[in-house]
Amino acid sequence: MAKHASRQFILARLVLGSAAAVLLSLVVWIAVVAGGSGTAGQPLLVQPSAALQAAGESLPSAVPTTEAASTTPSLTPSASVSSSASSSPSPSASVSSSASGRPKPSKSPSRTPSRSPSPSPAANTLAVTYSTSAVWRDGFIAAVRVVNNGPAAREWTVTLTYPSNADVEVRGGWNASVSAGGGTITLRGNSLAAGASITAGFQGSKDVGGAVNPISCAVGGGACRMS
Repeated sequence: MAKHASRQFILARLVLGSAAAVLLSLVVWIAVVAGGSGTAGQPLLVQPSAALQAAGESLPSAVPTTEAASTTPSLTPSASVSSSASSSPSPSASVSSSASGRPKPSKSPSRTPSRSPSPSPAANTLAVTYSTSAVWRDGFIAAVRVVNNGPAAREWTVTLTYPSNADVEVRGGWNASVSAGGGTITLRGNSLAAGASITAGFQGSKDVGGAVNPISCAVGGGACRMS
């Protein structure tokens, strides 16, 4: 817009300047023709007409005013550009705020606790034989022979139950831990290797005459017989 106005101004100036030059040439020519009969060698002073003076006064005074006018509007677009550029970070701020949302934690599937397999009962690999080696009026000596017929070593426990009227008590034992109570005697042995055997026994007391035999013999993981 400023450049277009500047071009129109310069074109008008050129037209007015050309018209003034033509008028000045006509005035000079008329003066020369009119004053040809004057004294030779005397300079002729020609005063410009009022129309020529008015045309000269109508011309613009200086060109720098046009340049100043043309440069002044050029500052406005740069200001508008800078303001629009400064406001551009607004969308990025909204994007960052939306992106900063915390994701919802996903629920982990619940795990069903696995049940540990129950230990299988020990196989009947123990063979026990009960016997009495000595008997007297108020006491006796008994023994149990334990054989491990299984493929692995294992501990053993033998339980002997006597008649309640015999009032059997333990006086001592060997090769096993022996305990008594309520007419029951229990022998507990340490680990017995596979294919091995052991004989354990005890000395007991009784309140009946003659021999006294247990009414039951039991062993965990095996069978017991009385000889």
